[in-house]
Amino acid sequence: MTASAGGAPAKPVGDGELVAAYEDGRTAEDRQVQDFLGGNQVLEDVARYASARIALPQDVPLTGASCGEPNAFWSEQDRSMTFCYELVEQIRPLFLEQQTEGTAEQREALADEDVVGMANGVILHELGHALVDLYDLPVTGKEEDAVDQLSVLLLTAGDEEHTAYAVSTVNALSGLARAELAGQLPAEAYADEHSLDAQRFYNQVCWLFGSDPGTFASVVQVPENPDGVLPVDRAQGCEAEYDQLNSSWSTLLQPYLKIG
Repeated sequence: MTASAGGAPAKPVGDGELVAAYEDGRTAEDRQVQDFLGGNQVLEDVARYASARIALPQDVPLTGASCGEPNAFWSEQDRSMTFCYELVEQIRPLFLEQQTEGTAEQREALADEDVVGMANGVILHELGHALVDLYDLPVTGKEEDAVDQLSVLLLTAGDEEHTAYAVSTVNALSGLARAELAGQLPAEAYADEHSLDAQRFYNQVCWLFGSDPGTFASVVQVPENPDGVLPVDRAQGCEAEYDQLNSSWSTLLQPYLKIG
C-alpha cells in the first residue's frame, strides 16, 4: 500500500496500537488452539505488523477467545477485536484436505503454516472494520468486500512471508467455497452482509493475481494451464482492480499511514 499522489502524507494521527492477549479456552480443543496461537505468537505478530503500518487513535485489544462458534469480529461497543479459537477448528481440517503430498507430519506442518496465514488475513480484515469505525471512513458498496480488499493489500504490500499469508487466506476461502457449493444454500444466505464464500474466493484470487501477475500467473485458467482457478475474462482486469483498490484505500488512510 502506498500513499496517494499529490503531496507528502500527513503525519499519522494517534499513537494507539493493537494489543494482543489470549483468554483461556473453554474446551480442550479451544485450549489446544490457544496454545498453538500463543506458542507461535500469531496474534502478537500480526499486531506488530499492523501497528507498524497504520496509526490508531487508541490502543485496541486483539483477543483470542472461545466464542461458541467459528468467527472473528470487531466490537463497536467495546472497541475491541476478537479472534475465535473455533475458527481455527473449522478451517484447519480444510487445509489438511488440500495437502495431498508428503508424510502425515509434513502435511500437518503445512496446515499449521496455513492456519497462521489465515489468522493474519482474518485479523487484518477485522482491522478494516475497526478503521472504518474509529476514523469514520466513507465506504461505498459492501463494507465486508472493502475490508477484504484492505486485508489483501496489507499482506501483498509486505514481504514474501505475508504474501504467502494472503495465499493461505485464499486457500481457506477455497475450502469454504467448496463446502458452500456442495450444499443447498438457504435463501437467507444471499441476504447476508458478507458476499458468498465463492465470490470472496474469486475476488481475492483476482486481487492476488493483480498484485503481481508474473508471480501468480499459475492461477489463471488458460488452455496451457487448465488447473488454474481464475477465468481469463476476469484475470484481464485484475491488475487494474488491484491498482484501483490500492489507490482508494491509500487515499482513505493517507493521514494514518506510518509507512508510505
